[in-house]
Amino acid sequence: MVLGYPNALTKKDIPYYAQIIHIADVFDALVTKRHYTTHVNISETLKLLIKDATPSRETVALDVLNSYSKLGKINSKILKVLFKVVIEDTLYEISGVMYYVDYLKEQIKRLNKIQKFEEKMNKAKNQKDKDYYKEYMKLLFVTGENYDNYKQITKEYEQALKEKEDLIRQLQVEIDIIKALKA
Repeated sequence: MVLGYPNALTKKDIPYYAQIIHIADVFDALVTKRHYTTHVNISETLKLLIKDATPSRETVALDVLNSYSKLGKINSKILKVLFKVVIEDTLYEISGVMYYVDYLKEQIKRLNKIQKFEEKMNKAKNQKDKDYYKEYMKLLFVTGENYDNYKQITKEYEQALKEKEDLIRQLQVEIDIIKALKA
């Protein structure tokens, strides 16, 4: 049962938009990382909201409260809509991360090309060929890159790529978990 402050309104008497705002506020409070608490998994948060949407008879001692418990604390229809919104938002986040993954792959490919030219330069017999490969490498560098740091930059891009691919997998798992939830 949702009690509407200050008039002790029940769920059926509380305006629909107020119920939506209530669920959005609870969801935000649970998933937002704050200085005194860590971030909660989205699917775990939704499970907590399902608990509030599902009537519980175990904790109800009085008959009057028992009849109110059948209503649940959160409107399950709104919760189902929240599931859809969270899934769409997560898919949007995945698509943004995928664009970044594509960018990282392009940069790694470019830097690997520089690495191959350096290997050819080191194997070259005459100075003319060495200079050719060195100049070609120079053309592939972007601002802030040079002969001394491009290998470290490659490692950093590879690490970032791994982290972003892991994030995509985690978000896809979250979506699967949310799709399996029943409100």
